[in-house]
Amino acid sequence: MIKRHLFRRWLAGAAGAAALVGCSTPPPAVPAAAVSDPALGESLGIAVHGLHLSAHGYILDLRYRVTDPAKAAVLLDSKRKVQLLDPRRGAALGIPESPVIGPMRQTARNHVLYQDRDYFVLFVNPGHAVRAGETVQLAVDGRPLARLTVE
Repeated sequence: MIKRHLFRRWLAGAAGAAALVGCSTPPPAVPAAAVSDPALGESLGIAVHGLHLSAHGYILDLRYRVTDPAKAAVLLDSKRKVQLLDPRRGAALGIPESPVIGPMRQTARNHVLYQDRDYFVLFVNPGHAVRAGETVQLAVDGRPLARLTVE
């Protein structure tokens, strides 16, 4: 039988770990046309659902839908370095990487991309550097591709 105070400690630790990883309710589904720039769909083959703050502002959660698998392959290639560039601070926000599960982003499994499927990328936001309403640039291998506004 587990003692009550040990159970409370375990429960508090599990809740803290879930908050650290960002296990919260997913952002509400938003029509892609309301958030995404049409030029972004033409150049990258994706429709952005949104860029949201998560895990109490320590994580930026990018959700998007693949509209053209051939063009979106650049963003989903595991060998490419995807970042968010913050032009106001001159900072590059990278993808957190766990030694157990690897980078916190989806990649093309067996080099197969699916059209009309939603994907995600998580970016670190140390010290709450980027806040809601600010604009950042999505970059692949250091090359800026699109401007996104944090919701």
